Amino acid sequence: MFEWYPDYEYLLARTQLVLFTLGMGMTLSLGDFVEIARRPRSFFCGLAGQLLLIPFIAVAINWIGDFQPGIAIGLILVAAMPGGALAKFFAYFGRGNMALSISLTGVTTLLTLVTVPIMLQLLATRYIPADFSMPVTDVMIDVALCLLLPLVAGVAISRLWPARHRLLSKICIRIGLAVVIVMVVGSLGSGRIVPSAYGLSAPIAIILFCLLGSQLNMLPFRVFGWPRTDRMAVGIEGTMRNMNLAILINARLFPKRDISEIDAIGEGVLFVVLFYAAAAMGVGFPLALNNRRQARKESLYEPEA
Repeated sequence: MFEWYPDYEYLLARTQLVLFTLGMGMTLSLGDFVEIARRPRSFFCGLAGQLLLIPFIAVAINWIGDFQPGIAIGLILVAAMPGGALAKFFAYFGRGNMALSISLTGVTTLLTLVTVPIMLQLLATRYIPADFSMPVTDVMIDVALCLLLPLVAGVAISRLWPARHRLLSKICIRIGLAVVIVMVVGSLGSGRIVPSAYGLSAPIAIILFCLLGSQLNMLPFRVFGWPRTDRMAVGIEGTMRNMNLAILINARLFPKRDISEIDAIGEGVLFVVLFYAAAAMGVGFPLALNNRRQARKESLYEPEA
């Protein structure tokens, strides 16, 4: 029934990323990036966590776990991703610093044109067969056309049609979500991924990676007593990664080729990406809920004007 899916996986991956990024771009404005100047300490701490700490966690878990190539590359790919569109929702729900969250998402997204190819080239090639050539240029083109261009277009639309940009954003994101659901069902139905093939060690490693990325990102804020709102924003940015971009890059790197070794890697990477998306929801919601309760308590003890 789903034999058609592998032939359309790359097209579906590009479509869902363009729709999600266009929708996210419509919720941004150039003024959101002013937050970098207002809170440089929190911003650069969060940025360092995204670009250095989280990739280090992925490498450490791979070294300890000695996983098969697909799982190892999947963790590195997830670590290379910028913050996702859902990070803003969770930051809002948890009463975090929305401006900081938006700034981190926007800047890390812009940096992906450079950071993603570099991280894949430096950290993932050891898990790939020697005769496999990493298509760095193709990845950069995909990032530029399907991530950066829709992001800029979304920001432009929000300025040109301020009265309708939120409605258009919701439409794009909902259609993008429908495409992702088609991809999940197609991957399972066509045998592109078989969850039972990875045992318990891979899911445990993915959940641990998600938890450590969130908690260690927030550690400096706890140690130095920096604002709770900033801590929440940085923690959720480290949790909610852009899995839409990860789906596209996996489809670009490892399309089904009827080459067992390469296909197995692609299937493992896709399993990590989809499982991480679910794990991030499980980690992010309690984090946001706990911070929401803390914000409510703080409001009770604020002195009356």
